[in-house]
Amino acid sequence: MKNKKLILLILFCFFISCSSGLIFPKNLSVSIPSCNVELNSENDDLGNLLSNLYIVGHAYGKPGEGNFFPSRLTDYFEENLDRSVINYIGLTGDFVRVPNKESFTKVKEFVSNNFDEYFIAVGNHELDGGDIQEYMIEFEKDLFLKEFNNFSLISANFSTSNWLPEYEQINQINNFFKSTKNQNILILSHQIFWLEEARGKLKPNSDDLLKSSLPKKSLSWIDDYEEKNIIVISGDHGAYGDNPYCLEQDNRLFIANGIGDTNLDIILKIEIREFGFKIVEQSLN
Repeated sequence: MKNKKLILLILFCFFISCSSGLIFPKNLSVSIPSCNVELNSENDDLGNLLSNLYIVGHAYGKPGEGNFFPSRLTDYFEENLDRSVINYIGLTGDFVRVPNKESFTKVKEFVSNNFDEYFIAVGNHELDGGDIQEYMIEFEKDLFLKEFNNFSLISANFSTSNWLPEYEQINQINNFFKSTKNQNILILSHQIFWLEEARGKLKPNSDDLLKSSLPKKSLSWIDDYEEKNIIVISGDHGAYGDNPYCLEQDNRLFIANGIGDTNLDIILKIEIREFGFKIVEQSLN
């Protein structure tokens, strides 16, 4: 009788452990050596390259200096953009130092001339004393939703007093989340709203705007988030030369990365292929 109970207990624990989280599928490959993440990185069976999505955080560069992207970033794009495929860029906040018309116009002209489409996660530097009006005049929206072949993208405005999107955006994101048939979701943010999950091992560039405590379960504002594979890339990190920071939790991968016009600058490239996608780090040196 005791043996039977022990077997049942083992089976129960096995079932709970196996059902507690999804495993990232083979059609998602991640290679970020700077934070020791290699996930399906040897999978070369993803088919032909369709497009590239570049993710850049803190794109204005060195804190307190510069009025446009640093030359090491623009040089990288000039030398490495594959014009034979579609190219996208995701700016994860702080892409201008001063939020005025001149700065926003320069950025929009550059991304429009070099990329087929852009996605923006507004940072605190895009706000003028908390006001988003100047940004909106140039870019018109602060929520970007797009379906790709093997994942769906959400790029939202987390530059609020609780580092979460406003109520209206949360509703839009939840509706998109429910309607998408993709199992893989990519969320772009500026603020590291998932900071509590890092348990003191990660320091953002700043805690600007934050006026309340952060949730322990950082994705709890998304309905049924545990049913999807989620990758979060936040840009408020790396301005002072820090390596990318990565946190793996079941079917969730959190990445904090940005640049500061240093010799250690790294951006991320997502290769969107026929049968999957691959996230790889790219040094700007």
